[in-house]
Formats: sequence, C-alpha cells, structure tokens
Amino acid sequence: MSGLDVSRLSPDDVVAALRSYPRRFRELLTSVDEEDLPAEAVEHADHVARSLGLLGEAMRQVLVQQVPSLLPAVADDAAREWAHAGASSVDDVLAFLTMEANGLADAAADVSSDAWTRRGAVAGSGSSMSALDVAREAVRTGADHLRAAQQLISRQ
Repeated sequence: MSGLDVSRLSPDDVVAALRSYPRRFRELLTSVDEEDLPAEAVEHADHVARSLGLLGEAMRQVLVQQVPSLLPAVADDAAREWAHAGASSVDDVLAFLTMEANGLADAAADVSSDAWTRRGAVAGSGSSMSALDVAREAVRTGADHLRAAQQLISRQ
C-alpha cells in the first residue's frame, strides 16, 4: 500500500503531518452521510489510530532503552493485526485518532535533535529503525490509509 516517500521528512514535518490527520480524516469521513459511508473507510481511520499508538510506544522505547527490540509490526503495516474490533461510531474513531495523533505529535515535538538517530532492532529481521524512522512510518501509515479511505468514498 506504500506510496508516500517519507525518507526526507524532517522531525518538524513529521509533527505537522501527524497533527493534520485528525482534521483530514474528519473532513473525509463526514463528507458523506453516515449511512453511505463505507465501513472500510472508518476501519482505515481506526487502523491509523491503533498504528499510531503502536508506533508511539516503539518510538518511546527507542528513545529510552538501550537498543530495544521492536515488534515486526513497527516496520510492516501488513503485520499489524488488532485483537478487538475498533470503536463503533465515526465520532468514537475520530476521537481515538485525535488522541493518538496528538499524543505522538506531542512526543515527537519533545525529542531532542540528537535523539532522533537512536536505534531499535526490529525483532526477527536483522534490521533496525531510528526514532525518526519510526515517526516517519507513522506519517506513511496515515497517508496510505487516508488515501485508501478517499478511494473508497470516491467510489460511492
């Protein structure tokens, strides 16, 4: 699903993008009557919120632990599976997304410039990710799922 090249995003760009997702998803999901809204579009917003929570925790681990072991799902959106169904209403999903996006953006805004290069090992992969890589993955996830939700709604 990956389409956005996030490799050149600065920490400030990451914070701005994360803060934009609640507004952008709200505009999209409320642009059609709720009965005409594809459930999959809401599921994309819920997936982003859950992913931001996972990625926010991973970023915190990278910043405070000495070479933490990160879940493979941190690096691979397709590996992110959620045990429980998401929130039941559009408003609940948007509130959840707002909380997670702002929480991660706030955490990212507080990272010192030298800490962005701290790394964590991705379990089972032999690769690692910096704190900035994790934050960029959050932006990529949001952008990809926003685009997928837009495509679903445009087909209506």
